[in-house]
Amino acid sequence: MTHCLNMLAFDRQRTKQMQSELVRKNLNGFSLTIPKHTVSANYDITFKKYGYSPRHNRRINPYRLGFSNNFVETHFNIPFEAIGITEAQKYLNSRMSMYFPEWQSRWYEQHGHDNLDIFLDTQRPMLIDVNIRELAQFIEIMKLKIGYDKYGKPNKLVWTIRTIGNSALFDKYMSSGKQDKSCYKESKVTANYNVFDLYDSQSCKPKFYEGHFNEDFDIQESEPTEESVDGYIKFLMDNDDELPEGFYVSRVKKRSKDNDQL
Repeated sequence: MTHCLNMLAFDRQRTKQMQSELVRKNLNGFSLTIPKHTVSANYDITFKKYGYSPRHNRRINPYRLGFSNNFVETHFNIPFEAIGITEAQKYLNSRMSMYFPEWQSRWYEQHGHDNLDIFLDTQRPMLIDVNIRELAQFIEIMKLKIGYDKYGKPNKLVWTIRTIGNSALFDKYMSSGKQDKSCYKESKVTANYNVFDLYDSQSCKPKFYEGHFNEDFDIQESEPTEESVDGYIKFLMDNDDELPEGFYVSRVKKRSKDNDQL
């Protein structure tokens, strides 16, 4: 996805179409800043191309994509915008389909009318809301081959991908155990540079430390003493594989029928 967005950030034709449309809007009463390119994403990318200065994406919050409404302040989309959403299942969670807001659902259904392109990445497409899946085309990465320079640094990436045209073909593909060749076209995509230089692939790492800043690891390396053994037994009792108390407590506050307290 980052490679695709990098190419779009230097797509002169797309940028020219976007800028021309914004010039026309400004002539008709708007007062809009005209961006240098069309790419937005929910993670930070530094776009690079030989002969050009580095460029940066507009940072967006996928929860705020959608039409104007009375509940959530939404992003003002750039015409011809290319939007990249990583870990898309967080924002388009299939388990929360019954709560999917209509103002965002309609935006996805009609995004092509503003010449928008949306890229979603996820480990499994079934995690994505069914309304979005039914609008999508699919790219499955089958293999990644990385070439290295003499210093051991990546300098070429070649992906083997399968492109599946729509959700009906995707369902047929999955039900065949990914064996039905009529459902996809296989091809290769090559990047003759180090795509990993464009973004921080470990940006989620701090989440694993959140809430543990005043703790240490439960490591037993020294000779056990009676005191340390007692402490470790207590740790095991507190951290066994039984269901922790409060794990399934509802996170939704309910209003009392008798009063207005939460």
